[in-house]
Amino acid sequence: MNLMLLLPDDQVSESRYKLSDERAAHICSVLGSKTGDLIEVGLLNGPIGKAEIVSMGQTVELETRELHQPPSPEPTIDLVCALPRPQTLKRVLATCGTMAIRRLHLIRANRVERSYYQSPLLQTENYTRFLIEGMMQGRQTRMTEVTIHERFRLFFEDKLPGLVSDQDERPMMLAAEGDAWNVVADAWDETPDWIIAAVGPEGGWVPFELDTMRSAGFQIVSLGRWVLRVEAAVVALLSQIEMQVQHNKPGQ
Repeated sequence: MNLMLLLPDDQVSESRYKLSDERAAHICSVLGSKTGDLIEVGLLNGPIGKAEIVSMGQTVELETRELHQPPSPEPTIDLVCALPRPQTLKRVLATCGTMAIRRLHLIRANRVERSYYQSPLLQTENYTRFLIEGMMQGRQTRMTEVTIHERFRLFFEDKLPGLVSDQDERPMMLAAEGDAWNVVADAWDETPDWIIAAVGPEGGWVPFELDTMRSAGFQIVSLGRWVLRVEAAVVALLSQIEMQVQHNKPGQ
């Protein structure tokens, strides 16, 4: 954990927070902190700063001292991901937290098992902890918004146009597919205001799905000649996008 994220339920007074879960254990066992130490903290969807450890035991109490650093930058990337098996989804959620994804859309693709939609992990109270885990790794305070869609065509033909029209600028839209010739750098023109990235199931998108995404405005890009697991494909695509964003920043 590179940042201790403080949640509304942790707050016991205006500036005091009480932790009793794995975050408390991390402070005691991994950081080896002691009473009086300052640790780096962030408020959920809020600023980053320091907090003093005022008591330790079965719980850890923190008093915020300096919360002067602004929240992590507003995310500009949305991820569309074919719903993976639950164990893989945990890693995808953590990656979204780490890499500051604004919205995660979990969709039904042809090669997605119907049973995945019955997983208890899809309940908000069950998946949020994995987002938080990733946020603390990546020093992020803004939480990813997760939505679940059970119909592929309905999402791309009805839901997605509404999301795009709600914004002032049209996004750059990129979908990963192993047989594509272009890479992210080939598709890049100039740094867009926001980006929608799409990753399919491990078996890949079927032709109908690729045609539907092209019709919706997606450019199809390759992640290399390897067949990647979903969680690896998510990291590979988001990393390429991040490198292009950084490369095209003014003054770079």
